Amino acid sequence: MRMFIYQYKQAWTSLKKQSGFVLTVLLTMGITLSALLCAITLNYLLLVKPLPYPEQDRLFVGEHRVFGAEKQFMGPFASYPGLVQLYENKEVFEKASMIIYGQDVIVSHDDQPLVNTAHVTPELHHILESPLALGRMFEASEAIDTYNPVAMLSYSTWQKEFGGRSNILDQKMTLSGVSYRIIGVLAERFVEPRLVSGREVQVWLPWDYNQTSKFDRQDYGTVDGNYKFIGLLKKNIDSNQAEQILTPIMNESWQEGVSTIDFFKGWSVLISMIPLKEAMIGQSALTAIIFLAGMVGLALIACVNISNLFIARIVQKQRQMAIQAAIGATKKHVFKTIFAETSLLMCLSTVLALILANVGFFVMQKYFVAILPRVNELDLNYINVGASAIISLIIAFVFAKLSSHMLNYRALNTSLQSSGKGSALQVSKKTRQLLITSQIALATVLIFVNFSLLNSALKTINTPLGFTTSNISVLALNFSSVDPASEEEVISKMVEIVDKIETLPEVDSVSQSYSPLAGFWGREFINVSSNEQYTPYYDEIDHRYFNILKQPLVRGDNFTRSDFRDSNNVMIVNQAFAQELTTDGNALGLKLSNEEYDSTFEIIGIVNGINLKDINALGRDDITGTAVPRAYIPGGLYKQSFMLKFKPGQSVSRQQLAELLAEVDSRYSVYNFKTLSDIVNQFLITEITVSVTTSVLASFIFLLAAIGLYGILSYGTHLRQYEFGTRMALGATRKNLIVMIISDNIKTLLVGFIGGVMLFLLAYIFFNDYFQQFIYWQRLLILLATLLLITIATLFSCYWPLRRYINERPIVNLRGSD
Repeated sequence: MRMFIYQYKQAWTSLKKQSGFVLTVLLTMGITLSALLCAITLNYLLLVKPLPYPEQDRLFVGEHRVFGAEKQFMGPFASYPGLVQLYENKEVFEKASMIIYGQDVIVSHDDQPLVNTAHVTPELHHILESPLALGRMFEASEAIDTYNPVAMLSYSTWQKEFGGRSNILDQKMTLSGVSYRIIGVLAERFVEPRLVSGREVQVWLPWDYNQTSKFDRQDYGTVDGNYKFIGLLKKNIDSNQAEQILTPIMNESWQEGVSTIDFFKGWSVLISMIPLKEAMIGQSALTAIIFLAGMVGLALIACVNISNLFIARIVQKQRQMAIQAAIGATKKHVFKTIFAETSLLMCLSTVLALILANVGFFVMQKYFVAILPRVNELDLNYINVGASAIISLIIAFVFAKLSSHMLNYRALNTSLQSSGKGSALQVSKKTRQLLITSQIALATVLIFVNFSLLNSALKTINTPLGFTTSNISVLALNFSSVDPASEEEVISKMVEIVDKIETLPEVDSVSQSYSPLAGFWGREFINVSSNEQYTPYYDEIDHRYFNILKQPLVRGDNFTRSDFRDSNNVMIVNQAFAQELTTDGNALGLKLSNEEYDSTFEIIGIVNGINLKDINALGRDDITGTAVPRAYIPGGLYKQSFMLKFKPGQSVSRQQLAELLAEVDSRYSVYNFKTLSDIVNQFLITEITVSVTTSVLASFIFLLAAIGLYGILSYGTHLRQYEFGTRMALGATRKNLIVMIISDNIKTLLVGFIGGVMLFLLAYIFFNDYFQQFIYWQRLLILLATLLLITIATLFSCYWPLRRYINERPIVNLRGSD
């Protein structure tokens, strides 16, 4: 034990004299290990750690999978009556619960915040055994058709919106005209079974008070991705049996429910039982695995770099180790001395890594919550702390083994007698080449993959939308009353609200329409002249819509104010739909009929297409791009959504709008108020996150690889100093020596590139679904750019260390090599 303590004291004393070496190792390994720990923890959380629910193996999400007439998958959409029928089925489920996700405004709160809501049946929190901070969960008194207005809060909502009041259970809050008594607060450790990505339920409400209209509650044809179902299967029934029992029953009911709608002719519904964990994680598991693979590659590059530093340090300490060998130290003792240093450094690096990993968890929880599930559960625990300790111990052992492996113990014993002359410790050429090729192979794959992801993300981000978002905000109103207002009353209030908004000095123009990012609907129209059927995506707009968005008309006329006010039967189509309707794209004057509107619309204008690529608004706009056929008809004065065009540099606050609405009618409040640019960024959050992450990661990988290559090649160049002096004395020019060094290393560079291709092929074999996106000819330019970067770094590492020797006289190199 005394020897153990002595060795570590000696190691600490020795390392204190090499502050630059210690700082380099700590920063490199600390940052790299922290990133690796974040990846390991995320993968453990998503792939290994069980959900904190009892009997999770029997918990399944019942998904309505809708298929079209050609048996093509249309989406996981449930209808309201279909969801209720599934809930009421007692044949396969021991317990079950329905969920409808939405948003609402707490109008009784001074700030009137918009909150994420979930209307649920009382079984849900009993199935999950949700922990509570205060109060109780929903019970039988809140079952369907009891109409008991109570509410549960999430822990964060209790803290943020209600200041963590201890008397919260004595409070009430009003949403949509209903006053709810708060009966419970979920515990901070509660893990929500998040089935809709990017949102956390803030207020839980009884099922009876969901906002589904009376018509939709009976209509099988109205489907929604926010309708969810969680069931606990009976012990004697597995998921396959449940699917076989439920699918015929649910499909028959759905077919009967849509039998009068021609649009759904030939469609069908299949019930799929998805394990709750799988439903929560989705495709995030593959993302986590790829993230881990990237971090492992980064760690390997960092380890190679640090190996170079340890090799250089062993060369530097050769005389000291020779003295130890001369006084009787065995090879085992020398290894222990080296291991004391490596383990001490890795211990310090681990402490730094744990601190940085905690920061990484915070960043991921703040910015990745919309992309990855369960990130709120990321924290330091015995798994990642233990993993970091094991990884650090392995790395320390490898570093020590590699360093000691270089030592020729017999040479150490004799090196003092020769004063070290001619016996300097050297790293073999084979070892140096292995380090170089591994650096190049790993860096090539990782940089190429990151550049490819970055390119795809930037391409999506920079794709023109076809309309402007500058100085435009979206305003949606909330009506807080149990008793609905008549259409005439709504129109009167909306006209007054528009007039008041237009009088604001900051406002340039107002359109009583949804923004194009709020989604389009599919409707069937029939060409009156040819009787052909078309199903374009359509929206209802007003006469200012195109002007505010600067979406130009290419032919015909815009809607007039009277068209909007009187809901005239006129239509504007985009170029893609016009091209479908006529071969020359001139669809002006054509008439299209629609059974639902019981009207015939005349096309009066053709507008430029918009590009909503990768922006699937509310799950409805599942076909994207300028080639999507779209139609626009005049909306009505009853609409409660607006686009506000502000003067340059101007805007108004949510509070100002709330006060304006209160002047018109206190039942109206601000439901949503965001800039159009913010909404675009929200839809592109995945691409923005990917672009930032890959940029930083690719830069860090290249920097590490460049440093490693420079260290190895610089060392190799130093070993050839005597050779340079000899060649220069015999007449070799500077150019001859530069070409020689580059020629000697070009083979290693090519081998590294080939190794990178082999690694990529292995990754493609094991992760085929993910890596298919990298296999097409446009990626060739990215590959060439990657190879060029690595080549430049290699050539620089060949030339720069050589300068000090080729700029000296031959005699200096001959003397300096002794």
